[in-house]
Amino acid sequence: MQKKILKFTLLIFFLFTIFPPTLQAAECSSADPCSSIGDPITRSSCYNDVVNACLDTKQSLVSQITYFSSKISLTSSQIEATQKKIDDLEDTIASLSGRINNLEESLNRVSNVLLERISQTYKKGGTSYFSLLLSSKEFTDLFLRLRFIQIVQEHDKRLLIQTQRTKVNFEEQKRLREEKQAEQAQLKSELESQKVLLDKQKIDKENFLALTRNNESRYEQLLAEARREAAEIQRAISILSQAGVAKHVNRGDTIGLMGNTGFSTGAHLHFGVYNLAESDLNKFNFDSGHENPFNFLSSKELRFDSTSCDDVSSATNKSAGSGGWPWPMENPNISQCYGHTPWSWRYRSGIHNALDMWNNSNIVIRAVEEGNAYTYRGGQSGGNGVFIFHNNGKMTLYWHLQ
Repeated sequence: MQKKILKFTLLIFFLFTIFPPTLQAAECSSADPCSSIGDPITRSSCYNDVVNACLDTKQSLVSQITYFSSKISLTSSQIEATQKKIDDLEDTIASLSGRINNLEESLNRVSNVLLERISQTYKKGGTSYFSLLLSSKEFTDLFLRLRFIQIVQEHDKRLLIQTQRTKVNFEEQKRLREEKQAEQAQLKSELESQKVLLDKQKIDKENFLALTRNNESRYEQLLAEARREAAEIQRAISILSQAGVAKHVNRGDTIGLMGNTGFSTGAHLHFGVYNLAESDLNKFNFDSGHENPFNFLSSKELRFDSTSCDDVSSATNKSAGSGGWPWPMENPNISQCYGHTPWSWRYRSGIHNALDMWNNSNIVIRAVEEGNAYTYRGGQSGGNGVFIFHNNGKMTLYWHLQ
């Protein structure tokens, strides 16, 4: 037996060696490999593979456009699949409703018959076997009457069982319909979210094409600027961790002036909040440990520039901030929000990990909270900034200073 298993194993190994299985890996190509797939669920899976492939290789304008287009196609396919599920549930619910109506009619009919039988039995309940004996002309007549009573009793018993079964089936069908209706409601909510996401993805693609002007060199320039900014900030903290000298600052102290150093797209403040204690200064990572500054800064009515956030298509005023820190600039304009933004495709992580703000009328930058400040001066090309470590385990970053 063991020899047979060994021979079979060797045979399988030989076949896989001579004829290795071919795995079709998804590629980030402008040629759409999924559009011909009829089933929306299978098509969604195909587009998901393309999106993941583009996510790893979006270093050219074509691959980035393919990435945006594939995400749109993925969401469209998911919408189609969700709508199909909703339609199928609609048919199922209609079928269940028909069954419930039939069961309800059957239950009412059987219940009425049963009630009638109970009523007749009650009316004749006083009739005794002795009376039947006296009223019977002969033994055969008595036997037939007793047999008739037995048949009626058995019929009533079956009627009662049938009523109980119909009632149980009726309740089961109602419960099943309620479950399907709840599932359908959830899918409809999911469908609305998918439609909102699709609209957003289309806007993302339009904004991307507008910002890059569908030009490869401009695309590469914008990517390079974002990469260089991240690299210079990482380099700055590395130098400070080895030779930096801290200076204590209080909340509201002036720590610098708004500038455009370090591959800035214009004079502004890049303000970030990180989970980082001073003792872990050398463990700083530009792409991790960051938090939304809006959660720490106090509520304020601000001006948001066009395309500064996903939900800001044109310049507008709105309130932002839900914390207790004062703002590092007085009445700034927000040029880019934290998280996913129309510009965040430039960053390796796909999100903008800080707030960008500016105010040409007042360029003073102030500490949002007391702490130990490390100042870095890399010059016009390297970038200037301040890192402040606070007692609550947070670090605030102020970059692009003069």
